[in-house]
Amino acid sequence: MNYLVVILPKLLSFLLLIGLGYLISALGLIRREGLSSLSALLIRVVLPCLTVSLMHQRGTSFASLLDCWQMVLWQVGGYLVLAAAGIACTRLFRIQPPRSNVHQGCMVGGNYAFVVIPMIMALYAGTEGEQYIPICSAVDTIVVWTLGLALFTRGTAVQGESKLKALCKRLMNPIIVAILGMLVLNSLRVSLPELVLDLCGDIGGISYSLGLIYVGCSVYYLNKGSLSLLKPVSLILVTKLFLVPLLVYLAASRFLPETESVILMLITGAPSMTTSVMIADQHGLDVDYAATAVFATTLGCLISVPLLFAVVALLHL
Repeated sequence: MNYLVVILPKLLSFLLLIGLGYLISALGLIRREGLSSLSALLIRVVLPCLTVSLMHQRGTSFASLLDCWQMVLWQVGGYLVLAAAGIACTRLFRIQPPRSNVHQGCMVGGNYAFVVIPMIMALYAGTEGEQYIPICSAVDTIVVWTLGLALFTRGTAVQGESKLKALCKRLMNPIIVAILGMLVLNSLRVSLPELVLDLCGDIGGISYSLGLIYVGCSVYYLNKGSLSLLKPVSLILVTKLFLVPLLVYLAASRFLPETESVILMLITGAPSMTTSVMIADQHGLDVDYAATAVFATTLGCLISVPLLFAVVALLHL
């Protein structure tokens, strides 16, 4: 299969929306000072609504997570490897906070919804591989908004507030509350009123386009001509998009079937999530680096995904 053909239309739509956001800011329709309000709307309202809608549609429950416990453990393990690689790179190359926070967070948070799911659907539609879409989606969201957020915000406690208290407050964010709430409701087979579900679906539906437009706006306001981003971004491109996913595949393929191993490779090799920019903005981190990492990894997976499958094919010769 030509995997580039599968992801190219989706990635091109990413780039068009990012370009639209860039144009909107260039025309002065969204100014730099308005980005914080836009990111707060996305993180506190739009994404929780999207989470409620998706988890209701897929009926993800605690029981379904337990049924696929091996895949869940391997997926969590993949994120831990990504986190370890991010921490190692920032220390080895002496990347300092707050850029190191963003680097480590961008390593863990991947664009599961808009890159990985289309790939799984293209590869395994009508097969058992499809069952992992809702399971891996729930695990991805939980880990990204706990471990990933902890890496983003590490050492950024409010003055007069303990680091533990600050971390607990951040981890109990609207998205995690939405996930846990829907897991409980789905496990008890309790459904929210249709009016609420329809409203969540409508609001959550704008997350894809609005999130990428937001990234485009952030790219416009990057500090032009900065070469300091090249080294850390190149580290993300090499480690997140190629080395870690290949390592995860090689380890998983010794214990799991090929389908599960490939899915884990795709999950760990996904480009950095668009919400990385919003998180960086909300917590006063390096927004320029977050926007550059999202943009670069989105482009980079056009090369890395076919390359990973080419290496996998060579391993099976």
